[in-house]
Amino acid sequence: MKKLHWLRRTGAMLFAFGIGAAITGNVPDWLKAAYVTAVFGLVLIYDFAEYDTKKPTEGAD
Repeated sequence: MKKLHWLRRTGAMLFAFGIGAAITGNVPDWLKAAYVTAVFGLVLIYDFAEYDTKKPTEGAD
């Protein structure tokens, strides 16, 4: 559960950074690409961590 907590916290920080960058309006293209990549990677890691937390039932098809 600690891993999910840190992933949620990181997601909240990325969200706050994205809002701040959008408000300023002066964001370089490389930072936009890095931001999208970081968010996508966070979602992938979160999915894997959530899958590991929820154990599949035995005998399920």
